[in-house]
Amino acid sequence: MLHWLTSLIGGKRAGQTPASEKLPCFHCGDLVKRRRVVHVQFDGAARIVCCHGCEAILKTVEQMGMQQQYREQKRQAAASHDE
Repeated sequence: MLHWLTSLIGGKRAGQTPASEKLPCFHCGDLVKRRRVVHVQFDGAARIVCCHGCEAILKTVEQMGMQQQYREQKRQAAASHDE
């Protein structure tokens, strides 16, 4: 039983990624280690950001009710980046 609990808590489970894996920030795109991410609710979903500055930007956008404009700017930026 103890071995099972230890493996469940500390071991790698199916679908789990290592803490050292780097993930892109939802706002700026910078890569951040999984163990250092900041979690924020934005536009009805949980998002991962790299720092409290990016978190503050998303919270401000949401407080101002500008989620649609934010999504549109992200789409335009992604489209211009792909060209």
